[in-house]
Amino acid sequence: MGPPKGEDELVTRTKLAPPEPARSSPIPKSKRRPGRTFKNPIRSSSSRSSRSSRSSRSRSSPYDRPINSPKPRISRPHTPRRMSILEALPVEIIEQIFLHSLNLNFPRASPFLSRALSGEHIYRALILLAFWNDALDNPRSKAIERMMVPLDYVPLKLDERARLQESVFKCRWCTVDRVREQVPTMQILSIYRRWINAGIVTEKEEQDAFEKLIARKDDSVRIFHGKGGPMKELASMPPEFFRMAPNAMKGIHEYKLHIMPMVTTELQCVDVGLTVNIPALDLCKFPSHLLRGRSNGFLPEDVDFLEMLRMTSCNWTPPKSSLSPSTLTKVDRKALNEGIQNAIRHQNLDAMLCLLKIDEFLFRYKAENQRRGVYYTIPSEHFLAVTRTGRDKPHLNLDFFEALLRASAESLPSWSSEITKWTVDNMELAKKNPNTYNQTNGKFARWLSNFLLRLPAKVEYAHEYPTGQLFCNGQLDVTDFEGGRFVDEVLDAFREPLGNWMMESSFRTEDHWLKKFGPPLPP
Repeated sequence: MGPPKGEDELVTRTKLAPPEPARSSPIPKSKRRPGRTFKNPIRSSSSRSSRSSRSSRSRSSPYDRPINSPKPRISRPHTPRRMSILEALPVEIIEQIFLHSLNLNFPRASPFLSRALSGEHIYRALILLAFWNDALDNPRSKAIERMMVPLDYVPLKLDERARLQESVFKCRWCTVDRVREQVPTMQILSIYRRWINAGIVTEKEEQDAFEKLIARKDDSVRIFHGKGGPMKELASMPPEFFRMAPNAMKGIHEYKLHIMPMVTTELQCVDVGLTVNIPALDLCKFPSHLLRGRSNGFLPEDVDFLEMLRMTSCNWTPPKSSLSPSTLTKVDRKALNEGIQNAIRHQNLDAMLCLLKIDEFLFRYKAENQRRGVYYTIPSEHFLAVTRTGRDKPHLNLDFFEALLRASAESLPSWSSEITKWTVDNMELAKKNPNTYNQTNGKFARWLSNFLLRLPAKVEYAHEYPTGQLFCNGQLDVTDFEGGRFVDEVLDAFREPLGNWMMESSFRTEDHWLKKFGPPLPP
């Protein structure tokens, strides 16, 4: 045996050469079997979630429903796909297919279609088609067809237009600004249809002012006169009418055109005595999601949208109109009253006032109630909600209560202990801190305490004689006993009697008709 090796001694071994591979005939590359492909690396859950969020953001579309409208539960595939035959068509053809079908789910079918159909000219065409009321029997007009480009324009039936309006309102791109921008065009279309295309010739001395108004350069002159053939509405008049006007369907008649920009167009056949009112925007139904508001109340643009729709659809009483108020617009009163509760809960007085005006006008002046008195009420829960909310700001709280009273004083729950306590609290407030504002609360509360005692008799009288309600359109009946007391006991010398609030609006119609022409370009 050899000597033992030390711990630090290096041990070396001879390195064996690797065995030579067996020689074989070379295999051509084309004959080799392909190797196994690499698997994709497994992504972490965080990367998958981030990719999912990015893809969901990329899928957002202007045709998606707004935040405050109900969203349908639709499963969306995440797998990539090839472009379809439809998507491969030219964009112009895709636009025509969409505008012909008027199916607003069409752009939601894919992100590509959504991008292709998200141009301002498409939005403009849909708004005009949805909100301009044109009769089916009207003849074709090159001027109107030119204004309706890119539509191959054909008027819609009423039910078709109502469905299109509902679909347009549900789109995210349908904003107050986009709709408001098209209201002048809708009114000009009506003027073309009912005045120019009808063959009515404007008087020569008014022609220049008429052309400036149509071009939206000057609206200082708004009343025009002309001559033309019989109005088409005469064909549907009853026989009794023609006994009073036997020449109504014959010869040339004198006409008067009264244009209220952004509101309405009144066409009057002077010698026959027939007047037609054409709202600037023809609204079939107020959108329910706007009436309800959002989970956090009403944004300013929501209130602006409702006010713009209310004014431009002529769902109010214009002061210079020769016609009695009437409306064909519909409203979901359940959604509207939910919106009033929402406005009270989030202390949005402007939103509540707008909703109260919409509800009262559409109830009092709908077709079946026209020219007869109706007893208008609101849910008494609204008064109770005001007594429970916003008590830390007593003056704003009084504004809410007074607004509900102006809507329907007869809806006040006289039996409620909460109303009684609210009344007593406001009288005590005026005693503890008798400043000017608190004195107003105290005066109102003292008047209210006496009014509550007489309220049952007042309600019974208003049921029999609806015109005897204390307020109508927000206007106080000063000839009523309680109305006289309100003027004497609540209103001070610096406060005017409560008038018709239908004409009060944050939407200024005069701000949107004239085009904003810039300075002249240098030569």
